[in-house]
Amino acid sequence: MRRRPAASPALVFLSVLALAASGCGGPQGPTAPAAERTVGVGYETVVDAASTLPELARRLDEVNANSVTISVGRLDWTAFPWDAHPGIEAVPGRDHVAEAVKVLGTGGDGRKRRITLTIDLLIPGWISTNPGLAGINFDGTRSTDFASVTALTTGPVGERLVDFVAEVTRRYQPDAVALTELMFDNNTYGGDDRDSYMLASGGTDWPRLANGDIDVGHPSLGAWRSKAVAAVVARAAAAAHANGATLDMDVRAPWHDPAGDRPESGHDYGLLAAAADRLVLWDYFGLNDAAPSYSAELAAAMAKRSGKFAISVGMWAKEGRISAADLAAGLEAAVSGGAAAVAVTPSSMLDDDAWRSLKAAWA
Repeated sequence: MRRRPAASPALVFLSVLALAASGCGGPQGPTAPAAERTVGVGYETVVDAASTLPELARRLDEVNANSVTISVGRLDWTAFPWDAHPGIEAVPGRDHVAEAVKVLGTGGDGRKRRITLTIDLLIPGWISTNPGLAGINFDGTRSTDFASVTALTTGPVGERLVDFVAEVTRRYQPDAVALTELMFDNNTYGGDDRDSYMLASGGTDWPRLANGDIDVGHPSLGAWRSKAVAAVVARAAAAAHANGATLDMDVRAPWHDPAGDRPESGHDYGLLAAAADRLVLWDYFGLNDAAPSYSAELAAAMAKRSGKFAISVGMWAKEGRISAADLAAGLEAAVSGGAAAVAVTPSSMLDDDAWRSLKAAWA
């Protein structure tokens, strides 16, 4: 169950004012746009709506976006032909990624945009043919999307991820790659994962409640998951660095405490900041009963940590999409809290009003 932020909107507003007064929240008065202004482009645009890329490029120029993330697919489904794994590309022989990079990578004024290639770690197609790769819930059900801890850390999923990062950074020479959907919830209770947990924790079984059920909220599980994710990220980052790129890691935001993190998902920010070059916080307030102003608290808390970070505002809402006004408010709040890099995603959900808000926010 998603939890509401601890602070009310009024208290959030007062905290932003306090930060500004202390010099921690940026300059008073109108907030200057973030130095890095990113629009996220999903596979639904890169592949399914490739013909719209020139119009998207025009929009990027119009809103002064100097950075773009481009989806390159999943480990079992790619937006480009991969010789090492033939037959998993969206359209045989067609390189949608190269097309998107060519159209979106340079502004109308000739200036290069920062290019980040996003790799999605959900593997539904692979699991459908290799169910042993799937994570297993505490009730015994098998995930249809998420790999097990073991498949990622010592198995073929982690190996293919490293190869994938190496392939796209060598082939397209992006500024960065980003890993998204690399996380765990409760799909970590298979037999192989039990062995992994016991090795990491020094125990002889899962943590148990008095009635014998697995204690799914035990902190040792979050610690184990986080160490596993960090190990995978470190391997992927090394592959990116070998080809001159950096690595971003998408992380879930803490909705109950802006200074917290999400170890239950494997997202211990301290461990991940040491493994990745930058953390990208999922600021999806529209899905989490949070006000756009909460973005300032998230950014301020991240600014106090070591390592680089970016705030990514998601257009999703529990019903439809967030409003153009909330988009602008969230982006401005993130910058006022100390974010030098902000993003909005996905481009496919931006209507005319949202594009106008971006143009005003990033002028």
